[in-house]
Amino acid sequence: MNASRKKSLELYNKAFETAKNTLNEKQKKAVDENYGPVMTVAGPGTGKTQLLAVRIGNILQQTDVNTNNILCLTYTEAGSMAMRDRLKKFIGPEAYNANIFTFHSFCNFVIQENIQFFGGFRNLQLIS
Repeated sequence: MNASRKKSLELYNKAFETAKNTLNEKQKKAVDENYGPVMTVAGPGTGKTQLLAVRIGNILQQTDVNTNNILCLTYTEAGSMAMRDRLKKFIGPEAYNANIFTFHSFCNFVIQENIQFFGGFRNLQLIS
């Protein structure tokens, strides 16, 4: 591993550890659960996005899961963008391989990938 890559990994690990250390005990419990789904329900500004980004980083550090096998769903486009931005701080460009969607965009993705089960219509219109 070259010196530049090693330095980058050290910076990512430091950012991850700093973020993990700011979590409360219940948040740390959710982060440390590496297997199976975790649903996080809390009000605005309570750290849901941070918790999920740290959890993804923890899963990638502690297991042999590939980044593209991660699925993270949130309600808003702003939330999904914030999730990816935070994850980039922990794992770098590999964050673009994580599947981070809004619920709506994920459902649209599933429909488009399986169009034959949805009437075969290629020109479906998204509705708000």
